[in-house]
Amino acid sequence: MPRGEKLKGSLYGVLVGDALAVPGHWYYSPQKLRTDYGEITGMVQALPTHAESMVQGMSYSGSIDIMHEKAHFYEGNTLAKRAQEVQSKAEEEALRDDHGNFVGKKASERVHYHQSLLKGQNTANACIARLSMRYLGQANAGGNDKYDPDEFLDRLHTYMVTPPDPEDKAQVVNHNDTYLDMYLRGFFTSASHGKPLRDCARNQRDSWSIGSIDGVAMCIPMIAAYSYQPEWYVLGRAVEHAHLTHRSITVTASLSILVPLLLELYRQEGTDNAASRLRTALDKVMENMAPPKWTGREMRDSYVNNKGPGNIPKDIKWQQHMDLDTTETTKEFVHRMMELENDEDVAGFGDQPSSRLSTLCYCEQTFTVVLYLAYKYANDPTKALLQNVMLGGHSTSRGAVLGAILGAAHGVEGIPFQNELCAKEAIDREVNELVANVVVG
Repeated sequence: MPRGEKLKGSLYGVLVGDALAVPGHWYYSPQKLRTDYGEITGMVQALPTHAESMVQGMSYSGSIDIMHEKAHFYEGNTLAKRAQEVQSKAEEEALRDDHGNFVGKKASERVHYHQSLLKGQNTANACIARLSMRYLGQANAGGNDKYDPDEFLDRLHTYMVTPPDPEDKAQVVNHNDTYLDMYLRGFFTSASHGKPLRDCARNQRDSWSIGSIDGVAMCIPMIAAYSYQPEWYVLGRAVEHAHLTHRSITVTASLSILVPLLLELYRQEGTDNAASRLRTALDKVMENMAPPKWTGREMRDSYVNNKGPGNIPKDIKWQQHMDLDTTETTKEFVHRMMELENDEDVAGFGDQPSSRLSTLCYCEQTFTVVLYLAYKYANDPTKALLQNVMLGGHSTSRGAVLGAILGAAHGVEGIPFQNELCAKEAIDREVNELVANVVVG
């Protein structure tokens, strides 16, 4: 199989993995997810409400308008007063989410993170990955190397401040998503204070959520675009791009694994024995890793006991992300997890009493979940992507990275649900243009 078909598979995998997970995104209880949607077997439009949503407990204090008509959902700036008005302990608990955060809304009143998206549309994060695909396809046309981080950031700024267009179902003008991650809200708050865009990214040292797998997923077009270069330069390019929005130790560490993994898969001849080749490639990179020390249940209990992650002492919160179990490699860990029948015993947050990994967004946890799913379901991309959805948690960017790995192994024909993407025609053009320039390079 030509390398271009694997690059295409990887890029489609990003967008399919993200869109497929939209309805179940951040259901930390798979039981609640099944109550609302049953067993998800294809792309589904999100419901208006989400019992575990935190959107209304979040805030944005920047003067640059990136929220547009959805600004009224972000009530976090007024919650302190609301909390003071609560009359009883029972009422207070009803207004807290499953992390212990005070969101000021009962479960039935909480808006879904992606209630504004149509079936098969992508989240804001995946749309920004598409923005980089379009930019790279244009900047590198004809085999040129014209990527300019400042030019990309200017395009990101334009994309975010342009009001959504109801006719723009392809999400080319604006993403039209309801939820914007902390890294975006923090970035544009800094920009509102007059900082140059190159200096607006938050640092994981100061804001723990910057260590999210979102920063990894958005680098995949960069990895594909420069996949003809030596590994160390591809890694350097990916890290530079990630640091535009995510200055994070764990995002960088994850890229140091993902880049050699994807390059090896891209460069393999053919797709015969794709599952075996994928597992061999995974084993090779996982030998250089160790699993996180904190378990899924321990993470959940620390959140609830402290009434939200923001109340966990800073030194303990840092150690949650830095502590690794160095008694085994991630390769040994994943092989051991294969002995468990229920994936929720491997990755969970609330329902299972003993989930080893967390389905939270943090790289040290969720990137390990990605590698586990890719290994276990190496011969069945459809099963892998659907299992990712039904595990809940931060399933969109986790699905994007998983899809990229599966697409690199199985090629474009191995990625399911492509025809269910809402922007299929636009995505076809974006993918083909980027890959054509890689072949020239």
